[in-house]
Formats: sequence, structure tokens, C-alpha cells
Amino acid sequence: MVFHCTTALLLAVLAGNSMAASFDCTKAGNFAEKEICRDGYLSGLDTSLSRNYKAALLKAPDRQDALIQSQREWLVTRNQCTTQKCLDQAMVTRFKAIEDFTSAEIGRKLELEQQQQAVKSQAEDADRARRKHEAYVAEEQAYQQRRQAAQQQTVYSQSNTASVSSTYQTSAYQTTQQPHRQIAETREETLWQQIFSVLWKCTLIVAFVMSCWAVKRHRREEATIYNNYTDATITNMLPVTGWGIGLLCGWLGLPHQVYQVCVVTGILLAVFFAIYAAVKSNRGGLNILLAIVAKITFVSVFYVVMGFLILSFFGGARRKGESLTQAEARRRRESRNTRVQIVALSAGYSFFTAWLCRRAEFTSLSECLEFDPALYSA
Repeated sequence: MVFHCTTALLLAVLAGNSMAASFDCTKAGNFAEKEICRDGYLSGLDTSLSRNYKAALLKAPDRQDALIQSQREWLVTRNQCTTQKCLDQAMVTRFKAIEDFTSAEIGRKLELEQQQQAVKSQAEDADRARRKHEAYVAEEQAYQQRRQAAQQQTVYSQSNTASVSSTYQTSAYQTTQQPHRQIAETREETLWQQIFSVLWKCTLIVAFVMSCWAVKRHRREEATIYNNYTDATITNMLPVTGWGIGLLCGWLGLPHQVYQVCVVTGILLAVFFAIYAAVKSNRGGLNILLAIVAKITFVSVFYVVMGFLILSFFGGARRKGESLTQAEARRRRESRNTRVQIVALSAGYSFFTAWLCRRAEFTSLSECLEFDPALYSA
């Protein structure tokens, strides 16, 4: 605020005598008005003060009376000055007061807009909930009507002849049994979902145990997970390379199926290379199996966790009762924390992978892909 006042004062000084006062100097009747008309600096400052006062009136139409009253009170105070120092101080003080008033009015309008936006969001949420409830009630009423119609049809069919009665009874039975059939199908789907969830978790536990076992045998030099840095780099970079090529194809305007093929190809190549390197670097079926499971588990867990962290950048919807400013601040804070987590995860996984390499060196790609069946059979 001091900076703004200083800028205004400098502008007034530069304007000099070229700037006239905000009132008619021919009607100046007291010391303050005469001094303003005489001194170019005070004249320019008075013009800037008048311009800011009028702008403040336009920005606060609902508070014009209070601003006008304060301006009148200040004029009385200004006109009591008998020295140039008193007049200068009074005008600078008023200049700062008008700027404070304008800033406070802008902040009040912004807060009011945020409150209106929050009320609007709450009203939209309530309206969606009301429509959803009405749709549910309408569906329930329709179901009850269908059920009553089926029951009435059953009663009517019992009063007709035997053949017609048999036909109507079958139709009514199918109508009444349809909800039960839907419930049975829903229960069956839920059961399969539970079975899949249990199997997935058991598979993850088995993969984790086998990976720990593989690391233990690797440290005892009984098995080899990564032969060298080249082996580890190819295994870990093939999936992200396929993903990058897919993004490039999408940017070039190719069909989305091309992107999917690139991603799947990168993953399959990583799996095939992991199997190939495990067979090349290990002896015995157990060591080969443990090395393959460990490689696939480590790479899969790393990319899954990294994917969740990247997806968190696209979330962060505004929470209930949260203002727009608070939501933006929370999103920036969460984004900063996510970037730190991504860097820490990448660095930690890189050190862990390097620690799993049997030889701390990079070799040529031809040497890494070379396979000697005679050596393997020996």
C-alpha cells in the first residue's frame, strides 16, 4: 500500500503545473484550496485523489453514502490546515484511505462471489439428489404396479376355463418370478466378484513371498534376478517405451487401437525379455521361476504405484463447503506432494534395482541378448 501511495505522489510531481486541481481555482476560499491551486505538486495530488475517489464510488455503489460522508468529513479536516505540511499529510492520508476502501470492497465482492458459488453448488447437489430420489420412487411405484397387475391377472385366470387358466397362470408365474431371477443373478455376480477379489489378493501374496525368496537366493548367489545394469534397464524401460510410442502415435492422429497395441507390445516384450534373461542367467527350474516372478512383480508394482500417483494430478475436485481459493490452494499443495513422492519413488526404485544387479556395469546389447545353449546345458 505504501508503494501505491508513493507511485501516486511521484505521478503528481511529474505532472507538475500541467495538472489542474479537481475544483475551480477561481472560487478558492481558504488556505487549503488556495495552496492546492498555487502548488503544482498539491494540484496534481488533488487531481489523482479526486480520480481515485470517483473510481471508488463506481466500485461500491451500495456503499456510496458512507464514502461520500467520509469525504465530507475529510474536507472539513483538510480545510482546517494552515500549513503546507499539514495539507500534504492530510491528502496523503486520504489517498491511502481511499485505496484501502477500494481494496476492501474488491475483497468483499470476491468473498461474496465465492459464497454465491458455494450456495449454487449446494443447490445443484440438492437438486441432483432430489431428481435421483424421484426417479427411485417412480421406479418403485412402477414395480409395485406391475406386481399388482400380475397378481390381478393370476386371480382372473383362475376364474376362466382350464386351458386359458393354465396359459395365464404360466405368464403370471413368469412375471412374479422375474424379480427373484434378477436377485439370483445379482447374487451370482457378487459371488464371482468376491472369488476374484480373494484370488487376486492370494496371487499378490504368493508373488510377494516368492519375490522375497528370490531376493534372498540372489544375495546368496544361488539365483540371479538382474545380471547387470543393461538387463535391468531393458526390463524396466520396455513398458514405458511402448507407452511413449503409443502417445506419439496418438499425437500423430493414428487410431486409438494403435496406442493400445503399442502399450500391450511394450508389456509383452518386457515379460518375454524377463523370461529370456532369467533362463539365460539361472540354472534350475526353481531359480528361473523365482527370478521371473521377482522381475515381473517389482516392475508391475512400480508402474502401478506410479500410475496412481500420476492419475492423482487429474483429481482434486472441490470438496463440500470448500471455497474456490481453498480448493486451489489444496490442489497446489497436493500436486507438490505428489511430485515429491514420484521423485522419491523413482530414486528408491532405481537404487533398489541397481542393488539387485549381479554385476555393477553396463554391457552391450548384443552381449545381453547372447545366449549360449552349450554353456546352459553344461
